[in-house]
Amino acid sequence: MGHTNILIKVRKSRKSYSLVYLMVIVIIGTLVYLNNKGLTIPTIALIISGGFILLLIKFTEVHRIKDWWAITDSALIQSLGLINKNIREVRFSSISDMDIHKPFFKRFLNYGDVNIRLFLNDTSINMKDISRPEKFVEAFQSIISQNRRNSHGIGQE
Repeated sequence: MGHTNILIKVRKSRKSYSLVYLMVIVIIGTLVYLNNKGLTIPTIALIISGGFILLLIKFTEVHRIKDWWAITDSALIQSLGLINKNIREVRFSSISDMDIHKPFFKRFLNYGDVNIRLFLNDTSINMKDISRPEKFVEAFQSIISQNRRNSHGIGQE
């Protein structure tokens, strides 16, 4: 796992947390609306609302950054977890194929899942909720092709 030349690194998209961010906007909008109507909002309600909003955003961001996937010039690296970190390196030669899963809502916001199947034991790596999965798969396939050309000496003098 000594690869330091990371070509592409992806995390879960913020778009996958759209409903959480929508809830934050609704809470803030409600507080602003009530304030503009001249209603006095108790201080404790403002403190609780503010604390709840901060916790939502903090937990959402921690959940989002805990998992990432990176492509080097010869392998896919998967890192899962924050406290108990599990890192897995998969050589390109172990990858059999990839597919993209984008239900309607994800397709509408242009994010989705990329499933990378391995030759070994019918296992796979599921990259959940990444932005622009088609663009990622296209770039990944290009890197794999370049790696295979270089490892077989194609195009070298």
